Order: sequence, then C-alpha cells, then structure tokens
Amino acid sequence: MRRQFLALTVLTLAAASASAADRMNPADLRRVTKARDFIAPAVAKEFGPKARFVHLFGQGKGMLAGVVAEIPAEALGTDELPLLAIVQYDEATGAVRVVAREFKYREARTVGPEVALLDGEGNLRLRDANGGERLLAQGVGGDLFPTAKGDALVATLAMSRGPKHETSVGIIDMKGRVKVLADGPGVDATPSISPDGRTVVFVSGRTTVASFYVTDVDGSAPKQLTNIGMDSTMLYGGPPKGFVPPPVSSHHMEWVSDDVLRYNAGGGEFWKLNVRTGAASADLGGEK
Repeated sequence: MRRQFLALTVLTLAAASASAADRMNPADLRRVTKARDFIAPAVAKEFGPKARFVHLFGQGKGMLAGVVAEIPAEALGTDELPLLAIVQYDEATGAVRVVAREFKYREARTVGPEVALLDGEGNLRLRDANGGERLLAQGVGGDLFPTAKGDALVATLAMSRGPKHETSVGIIDMKGRVKVLADGPGVDATPSISPDGRTVVFVSGRTTVASFYVTDVDGSAPKQLTNIGMDSTMLYGGPPKGFVPPPVSSHHMEWVSDDVLRYNAGGGEFWKLNVRTGAASADLGGEK
C-alpha cells in the first residue's frame, strides 16, 4: 500500500498546525495536545533525544504510539514506511510504557489483553504481557482494527494475484484463521468493525473514487455507501457537492454506536458516517 511518510503524522502533529487546529473539534484538539505532552518526553527518555513518536494507534487505555529512531533528513518515498518501536499510552492517566523496543514494526493495536504487532514483512504476531509472542498470520498489509471483544481483528490483506487485486479486506481470529470479506478490483483497504462485531466498513477505489463500502463478518456482497455515481473525472477542480472524503487510516476511527463511525478525514477534520444509510457530515465543533 502506498502512503506518504507525512501521512503518519496527521493526528499526532495536527495540533502544531494553526489551520488544522481551526478545523478540529475542540475535544480532539485537547486529546492530541495531551497525548503529545505525555508521550514526547517519555519517548526521549526511553529512546534518546532524536527519537520521535509519529503515529497513534487506537483509543483510550489501550492506545499505542509508533516511535521512529529519528525523523529522516529527507522525506521517504510513497512506497516506503518507517519501521517503528511501540509504546503504550493510557489516555486516562497519561502513563507511557514500552511494548516493543525494536524498530521493526509497521503498526500495532491492542487486542484484548495482548498487543498485535505487524512487522515490515507482513507478519502479524501477538505479544502477551510477559513478552511472549506467537505468529498469528502472514501476508497482512496493515490497517489493523480489533473487535470490541478482542476476539478478532479486521485488516487489509496483501494479495498476490496480479495488479487487479492489489489488496483485500479480511478478518483474522485469535487462532490465526483468516477470512476474506471483500476483494474487488484494485485496492480494498482501511477496514473497521462495529462494536457488536457484525458490520465491517472499508474503503475501495473500485469506482475510481475512494468510497466507503459496507459488508459483514459473513462476507455478504459489499454495498457502496458514499460517493455513489461519482468517478475520478468529477474531482477535477475540487471535490463535487456531496463528496465524502475517505479516512486517513483505520487507526483514527472510533464508533459512536453500532451504526455511526467517526473518522479522521485529514487535516485534523473528523467526519461521522452512518453505516446503514450512508449519510455523512463533518464533525467540527461541540464537546465530545
């Protein structure tokens, strides 16, 4: 999957941008600022003064942060990802602890009492509180998002069947069983699963415009939710009326209910999406 290095810093560093701060929900701005104030000094103490945390994974007590040894002098290419060490950040107390000190991971998410760690080769492992690890799955592309029960996670899977099927969306249980839920032409990615463990929302470019689709854990035929009837030619000159932006990543998503997903659309701007109706709107103000 192609991602700019700077895209990893969107939520973490948004508070440093005046324009982004102007668009952020005040509660989101407070959360980002608090995370930065607690994590930054802890990272410098544990990894040295050049180390920086560049990404947040998840929400609440089980939130994790990805750490780089130092910011590269030149921006990485679009097909490159920085390899990360992982720390855990308790959003309620501000406590920070090291989970994985090695700079070898792309992503991490808390799954029940364990931490799922995805390395640079697409190997997904579970690490317990005592540091023990077991291999869960291989060929995982990223976008890890656990169920509320911690009994499975959805992810983008790296496919090897040619350019028409670059990635798919699947669910992985804690026994390592992988089930493909969506595999359209091109890229299906950035999945999220509802709190009741049934509904799976993901992003696909199969119509040439990145749009939300919905399926379920049984693998029902995906249904397009947003940007219906649009194609890439309609984006020339700016987004058309009714365009719903895709999320920055699955790690900046949270469910308001079983039906409503809240996500970061970039630049610190959050949106809400009703996964039953496809109705979506920016969530720019008020308390949360």
